[in-house]
Amino acid sequence: MILGMADSQRFDNLFAWMSESNAISVINQSSQELANPGIKYIAATRLGACTSPESLDALLIASQGERADIFERITRRKAIEALGRRKDASTLSVIMDALHSDDEPTVVNSIDSLISIGLPLNHQSKTVLCKRVFHHSTVVSRAAIQCLNRLGVDEFSADIAQLEVHSDHLVSGAALAYSVQFTRSQEKLDLLCSRLLNPVVAVRRAAVIDLGDAGHEACLPYLALSPVSMPLRAKSALRITGTAHRHIFDANLEKILVDDARYLSYPADMSEPASTEEIVGYLRHRDEGKQYLGAKKLLELDKSEQTSALSDVWTEYGSDYGVHYLITSIISLARQTDLAHIAIEALNNKEPQYAKSRIAAVWACLNLGLVDQRPAIERLFLETKWEPLKITCFNALKLL
Repeated sequence: MILGMADSQRFDNLFAWMSESNAISVINQSSQELANPGIKYIAATRLGACTSPESLDALLIASQGERADIFERITRRKAIEALGRRKDASTLSVIMDALHSDDEPTVVNSIDSLISIGLPLNHQSKTVLCKRVFHHSTVVSRAAIQCLNRLGVDEFSADIAQLEVHSDHLVSGAALAYSVQFTRSQEKLDLLCSRLLNPVVAVRRAAVIDLGDAGHEACLPYLALSPVSMPLRAKSALRITGTAHRHIFDANLEKILVDDARYLSYPADMSEPASTEEIVGYLRHRDEGKQYLGAKKLLELDKSEQTSALSDVWTEYGSDYGVHYLITSIISLARQTDLAHIAIEALNNKEPQYAKSRIAAVWACLNLGLVDQRPAIERLFLETKWEPLKITCFNALKLL
């Protein structure tokens, strides 16, 4: 599935070099006329951040019609995604038409755009979307169930209940979440929570998303302990708790944002690294469970050995955004004053791939007593639109 709309917005600066007029000109040309045809779908993404009627018209044209050319298909997908970001009711008919596409990513992007726009669906739109629930693609089926859930469409409970035992966890998880949202079933909530310790990381990640859709506060302690990426868990927790009262810092949300690997629960068959070489491999692993086990091992080292290991890993692998975050987090949690410069560097790093490191860096400023960084945290609080980072800044500033 595509990046969430809020996540996409964090990457807008990557395309800021392209002017609106240039983006409109590019998207209106055939990909075969362009020296670099890939620039056409970049133009579509760029227009998602614009506001003019002309840019919206260009996106609407690019969002219609089946495309044989791969670059044109990708452009259509990106244009539909951009329409979701524009949140204009006049685009709904075009987005709904895209639900009938034979191109799976186009269908998924159209569903995601309906979620982003957030308007209640009429009867005809609900019926079309319900048919997508039983699509041959599990990705489309999952997206359709999520859309019905998030837009409050509760009249298809009997239909969707059939999919709670689907063989694919993506479909069964979305169906269980739909049921919990509208029936508050504790039994089905427990089934979803049990997936948070699945040895397969994709199952754990999907369960985190499903629990956000289930919307039941009873799952928050389990979300807080799951070895899945902090931003994903925070996103689901905030869907449950809401963001209106950030001065009321939910204890489970705090655990997620502080993100101490020593207090997470891990799948039973996931072993800890036994050597420094293994620790590095764990930190760079694609499974966040192993990443956290690597961090846990570093946190358990004695201070001098820990300082040396952190410094070496940072020097060698600090550009890896996962390692970057974990090292910054360990510096905070272990009160590594000798490495405060790394936390300060992370705090001021505006590259979008290092965004979660700024959360760890804010905590580091608090834990290391870096009072001189308060103005930087205040600016970050005022500038960021990413709610987990804003909440972290707010609560750290109260104590710094």
